[in-house]
Amino acid sequence: MKKENLIHIKFGYGEALQSKKNLLSLEMNLLKIAQIIQRYRTLRLEELRMKLKLHRKINNVKTNFKKLQEFLPGLQIPKILKESEMSFRKETPSKKNYDMSIENQLQEIQEKLKALS
Repeated sequence: MKKENLIHIKFGYGEALQSKKNLLSLEMNLLKIAQIIQRYRTLRLEELRMKLKLHRKINNVKTNFKKLQEFLPGLQIPKILKESEMSFRKETPSKKNYDMSIENQLQEIQEKLKALS
């Protein structure tokens, strides 16, 4: 190893005290952040458990619903009603395409705001 020249810096009492206060407050803030992260992790795990439980219950409801549909008798619709239903479906207007870009949506909202002003 090479010999290095050490440089010593002298702090005044006030500067040293202020530096120590800053260091302690930084340490306190880091501990608070660590505590928040730990709390977030526990809440996230709880959320994932609840989502898994909900998913299982939804699947259970699906299977029960399928079993119920198999158990119940089928519905027999007369031809007259089927034909009128088909004509009704042809007459319904098509749905608007709501898949607009964000810029278009913002522009539309701005136009509505200008109209209201």
